[in-house]
Amino acid sequence: MRNVHKLLSGEEEQAVIVHLSGEPVVLQERLAALDGLLFTAGTAEKAVRLQQQRVINEMAARKIRFDKIEAFRTVLNAFSVRIQAKDIEKLRAIEDVVWIEPDLSVRAASTFAVADVSDNETEKDLVYPELQALWAEGIEGQGIKVAVLDSGIDKNHPDLKDVYKGGKNFIVQSNPEEYALPRDENDPSETSPLERPEGAPEKHPITGSPFESHHGTHIAGILAGKNGVKGVAPQIDLYAYRVFGAYTVGKTSYILKAIEEAVIQKMDVINLSLSGDSDLETHAVSVALNNAVMAGVVAISTAGNTGPVRGSVRAPGTSRLGIAVGNSTRDDQVDSSSSRGPSKPNFDIKPDVLAPGTEIFSTMPRYVEGDPGTVYDDAYKRETGTSQAAPYIAGVAALIKQAHPDWTPFDIKVALANTAKVLNTDKFDVFDQGAGRVQPYAAVHPTILAYSIEEVDVNGEGEFVVNRKGSVTFGPVPLTEDVSITKPLLVKDVKGTGGEYDVTVQVTKSFGDAKVSIDQPSFKLHGEQMLHITLTASKNLDTKYRDEILGYIYIANSDRAVKISLPFAADFSNGATVTPAIEEFSITKKDISFTEKEADQQTVVRLSVNTDVSYPSLELVDYVTKEAKDSLFYQDGISLGAREFPILHQYRSSWMDEEVTLADGIYSFNFMGMVKALSLTDSIGPVFVKTTKPAVTATIRSSEVQGRVTDQYIVFNNALQELGEGFDLNDKLHVSYIVSKDGVASEPVSISLSQDGTFLIELPSFEAKDLLTIVVVDAAGNSAEFLVQREDDK
Repeated sequence: MRNVHKLLSGEEEQAVIVHLSGEPVVLQERLAALDGLLFTAGTAEKAVRLQQQRVINEMAARKIRFDKIEAFRTVLNAFSVRIQAKDIEKLRAIEDVVWIEPDLSVRAASTFAVADVSDNETEKDLVYPELQALWAEGIEGQGIKVAVLDSGIDKNHPDLKDVYKGGKNFIVQSNPEEYALPRDENDPSETSPLERPEGAPEKHPITGSPFESHHGTHIAGILAGKNGVKGVAPQIDLYAYRVFGAYTVGKTSYILKAIEEAVIQKMDVINLSLSGDSDLETHAVSVALNNAVMAGVVAISTAGNTGPVRGSVRAPGTSRLGIAVGNSTRDDQVDSSSSRGPSKPNFDIKPDVLAPGTEIFSTMPRYVEGDPGTVYDDAYKRETGTSQAAPYIAGVAALIKQAHPDWTPFDIKVALANTAKVLNTDKFDVFDQGAGRVQPYAAVHPTILAYSIEEVDVNGEGEFVVNRKGSVTFGPVPLTEDVSITKPLLVKDVKGTGGEYDVTVQVTKSFGDAKVSIDQPSFKLHGEQMLHITLTASKNLDTKYRDEILGYIYIANSDRAVKISLPFAADFSNGATVTPAIEEFSITKKDISFTEKEADQQTVVRLSVNTDVSYPSLELVDYVTKEAKDSLFYQDGISLGAREFPILHQYRSSWMDEEVTLADGIYSFNFMGMVKALSLTDSIGPVFVKTTKPAVTATIRSSEVQGRVTDQYIVFNNALQELGEGFDLNDKLHVSYIVSKDGVASEPVSISLSQDGTFLIELPSFEAKDLLTIVVVDAAGNSAEFLVQREDDK
């Protein structure tokens, strides 16, 4: 399955990435090792160069106009180029070209900043005590090379200057309309306000991002800060690769070049706190990360910030071999903005692991180069996003690498996943949290590790390699017949302590008779033990969208002192989809008073959707003027299913983020949300909010009673009649009278109101000593009584 992006047409130029059929250098090396063949890097690179030159020559022969070629040979066999859109089909027809994707913009994966420069309070993070314990053991990342691919760095920041060892700039600043100053390729400092050319806006007109950048410095502080902020791995060798320029925007090709540089420079760990638009595993950056991992680099990336909608994980978080990180909060919840899996097309479990990423305190740049008088006292800020979670994992990966220098990226990924804390599975499934929230100490010092072993296509072209990971991916499993799929699970005794272990399966979402079982529910560990995990399910030709089995496999010793886990997932839907729809949008009452009696029967809006919805909101709208008044509910996304929203007199405004009172009036409740490019909307109205009681005036003359009910429903009715709507007042105001003779009350007798609220009744047997009571109960539950006196009794 290839990346699906819209390519332009006509004379317009488009930047594209052209992928060729030959393997890049690191993949050739890996395949040669698997086959026991001799490998020479120079020979491999020469083969890639020759194929690329052959394609470029063919482009010229076919009169394809192009410029700005940037070649990738180490982690991809590809090149970026600008061509006229009309020539894309010509380019696609060249023999060695396997696919073309646009060279799209990529942005940092933070959601918002909090203007708070108070004490960093890192000790309140749930992982902090574990980090302190590791630091006390001297495990702080010494000797581990970590590259941050981001917007650059303030290398003079007192928290970073000691760990910063160098970097590179991949942003070309030769166009004076884009940048006022040129930039050397060895200068990875943050984009400065001084680089903004005259006429360029201070803030991006769409995103609102400022021209100058700070993101990379913030990420670097979380990873390796040393003073005002103490990062996760404060003794690493830190490298900064600037792939974002003005407005914190970069391009796919910049990131690919930086990944190549990281592999060539033999980085141990790379951190990519960035996110694109693709949910596919074959995106160029995801494939590049796969190949970087095979070259020995631990590749950390964000899951993205488009959650909580299912399937919102974005490249490079879709890399099969890389580590995608989600955002957990201080109270061990999954942040609503954190993107969810699975990735496509293999139904792979993403994110791989969670780490703290909500309101994280870290370093900020000062944009002053070489001024010893620069003050950094307040050069800190809190920010939220998977961007902030990723460097936590990059830091822990560096600590693991220091403690276990011979471990591969696969070992480190498994250690992070196996030892993670599984969060509340009633609230968060495997595609919300992956393996769970990182536990650094356990990840550095695991007793055992369990490797799920599978073969994966690392580039979408049928190049399969062995992937050892901390989750079990059964993938898409069509039930066109009875199925039985077995996956190997290798358990290793890391500490050499042996022991007896039990294996249990927790199914968090079931389907039919589908079952996940273990061939050895109990075993004695001596060095290594191979287990087999089997998925069985009966034939079913009527499976639907989201028919699946999800859960966790736990391996623990007898006293539970050692316990590790692996998430698993299988998709039975056979590609079934749904047409996005609102299945129910209703309200339990359309006349609301918030009386004590009504409080026992709370009014709720019921919503049911058949798919995940992005940016859902429940808007409060003036029914008459159609003016939006407030938002009763707003989130980044909701999952398919049914939910209820209580309508409260005192509620928290999504607009003002404070408690407000729902005023009397005529409203509609409008639901709005997005499913990709499709808008889902529905409306309920008119809904009447009325907390006032009716008022009655009446007189008795002889046997005739004349009266008037004054009430807000009459005002409401007049307003609706202006719209050509309205109602019978007697449907909203239920009026009756009771006559008491000698202390004995009659049964209530209904009174029919005129539409202006007046009424007239005849009481021929009414005597002077009798009592007359008018009772009014409105549709919202408000009521009033009025004792009527004879006119001549006054």
